[in-house]
Amino acid sequence: MIWGYGIMGLILALLWWQNGSLQDELKEQHTINKMAINANERWEAEISKLNSEFAKGLETLSELKSKKEVERVYVKEVSNNTNSCIDAVNAVYERLWERENNRTTSNAKSSYTKAAISAK
Repeated sequence: MIWGYGIMGLILALLWWQNGSLQDELKEQHTINKMAINANERWEAEISKLNSEFAKGLETLSELKSKKEVERVYVKEVSNNTNSCIDAVNAVYERLWERENNRTTSNAKSSYTKAAISAK
């Protein structure tokens, strides 16, 4: 009978020791889970940012495509008005020249507005 109490005491001691060990592992696993959750949240934010940038890129490409379509229609209209080939080439050259002038004018305006004003 004394042996039975001794064995039962030994089993209880082992269970108590195992319980402490399992609680330590549980705390460690909880910490690892928190780190994984934080990493997933950062990834979700990054993916969301990339998706919005991708959408903006698609919008820009769509705008460029529509601008090219407008230019293409303009060239077709010029060449379909029973003008000569030279007139069509001149019209295209004039349109390109006009676009380049608009670009340099807008760049000059933006640099003019950004310049610091100083009184000397």
